[in-house]
Amino acid sequence: MKVNKFLKTGNGEKIIHVFLSIFAGSMIYILFREKNLLMFKWFKFLKLDFIINFLRDNFYKYRIYIPKSVLFSLPDALWVYSFTMFLSIYFKNRIMLSSIFAGSIITEILQLWFVTGTFDIYDVIYMFVLYLIAMYFIKKIEVEEKI
Repeated sequence: MKVNKFLKTGNGEKIIHVFLSIFAGSMIYILFREKNLLMFKWFKFLKLDFIINFLRDNFYKYRIYIPKSVLFSLPDALWVYSFTMFLSIYFKNRIMLSSIFAGSIITEILQLWFVTGTFDIYDVIYMFVLYLIAMYFIKKIEVEEKI
């Protein structure tokens, strides 16, 4: 009964957003990123490498048609989107929800000087756009709940 009530509120819709965005970002990594990433060792350890290799054999060739910004920046932005949507289930405060976005942007900018990594303006752009989309859907779902 409690699960049913949870899903009847906008939370069920938010959970769908969370899982679809994580799934999309994961598929970009699995299908199109280089195999030297740590997750491919995990797949091998879990005996999932045959499935991953099958998928990659069928999709990796399409990598040349996908912009580099989608391959390298979109998955991180999808994570920000997903986490923002997830937190909106528990926190209604917009400042709290914005902290994920702000922290991600700050970390990206600090990569210019202090944080290990490579600063990429596309990371910032994608995160900003997906943060705005997340806030739009959060507001939309809240308005629909009041109707």
